[in-house]
Formats: sequence, structure tokens, C-alpha cells
Amino acid sequence: MIQIVNTRPEHIEQLAAHQQRCFPTLNPDDWMRAEMFAAQLAIYPEGQHVALDGDLVVGQSSTFRTTKAVAFAPHTYREITAHNYFTGHDPHGEWLYGSDMSVHPDYRGRKIATMLYTTRKELVRRLGIRGIVAGGALPGYHQYSAHMSVEEYIAAVSAGRLTDPTLTAQLKNGFRVHAVLRNYVDGGELVNDDATLLVWEA
Repeated sequence: MIQIVNTRPEHIEQLAAHQQRCFPTLNPDDWMRAEMFAAQLAIYPEGQHVALDGDLVVGQSSTFRTTKAVAFAPHTYREITAHNYFTGHDPHGEWLYGSDMSVHPDYRGRKIATMLYTTRKELVRRLGIRGIVAGGALPGYHQYSAHMSVEEYIAAVSAGRLTDPTLTAQLKNGFRVHAVLRNYVDGGELVNDDATLLVWEA
């Protein structure tokens, strides 16, 4: 049985390995390392979660609180997460920023991401804040980038004409696309650097 629990210090080494397993094409400078997970846990323990199969970390969610002025302005992943250290966390922020979510490749298709999204939503409701904002990668876009703009691709996925491994799941979980974030992350050759700015309102 998969359980979602708050991240604890004993999970950190597994999380660092999990990150590289889940995002093999990502620029290594953007991987969350052990010291970054430790910093996130120290800054905002309430917003960090893992999915466990027994003692094995098979999923992960990292979040922090921020303001509308910060979250809805153009930004890159490195800027808003302070290079994964979350030093911009605002304990009074009215939005939860979804920095990162991942599921072990061997455990995909088992609704673990939905469980993690549900946990984020429950946190928002418990805190009584506005909702969730996140930058969402578009891993399927590279197949269409030669003849379709990012905006056209997002519109096609949103209308159900195309399926994206990430955006389709996010839309099913109640998120809407607010804007496009240019050069959000260095995704590597197979992932476009632009991302969606996603919003879920409580």
C-alpha cells in the first residue's frame, strides 16, 4: 500500500537518488541534492511530502508559500525556488508554490501523482489560503515543436486533441493554464525549456 507522509530526515538520501532517476534529461545543476532537500525540510516541513511503499520512496512533492506578486510574475525555476533552497518561502504567503513533484518510473500509472496533488490541496484548505501555483513542464511538446508553437500545443492538450504526459494529468487534477513561462528550466534535448504557469484555486 502506498502512503503519503511528511518528509523526514531519513528520507533525504533516497530523495536525492529518486530525483535523478525521475529526471534523467534535466540539467544536473537543477537536480535537488541532499543538502537542498534538507534545507527545504528545515524551512517549511509542512509542505514537503513523500510517497512510500514500505520504506521505499516512490514519489515526492516539494512546496513553499509565496505571494501573488511573486508567483504570477514571469520567473524561472531557479529564481523562484532560490536554486532549490526555498529561501524565498513566505510563511504568510497566500499561495502554495508547487516546486517539484515526481513519481518513480516503476510506479507510474498507479495514481501516486493524484495522491500527492490531493495532499497539496488538503494543505491549502487547512491553511485557508488561495490555492496552488506551479510551473509545469511540457515533456510531450518536443514531438510537435517543429510545426506548432507552445501556445498552440497547450491549447490542443487543453482541448483534449493531444495528450501530454504532465499537462494532461495536471488538467485532470483541476489546474488551469494561466500563462506560459519562458525558459523556465533547462530540460535537456528532449524537453522544451518553456513551461505552463498552472493555477488551482481552493
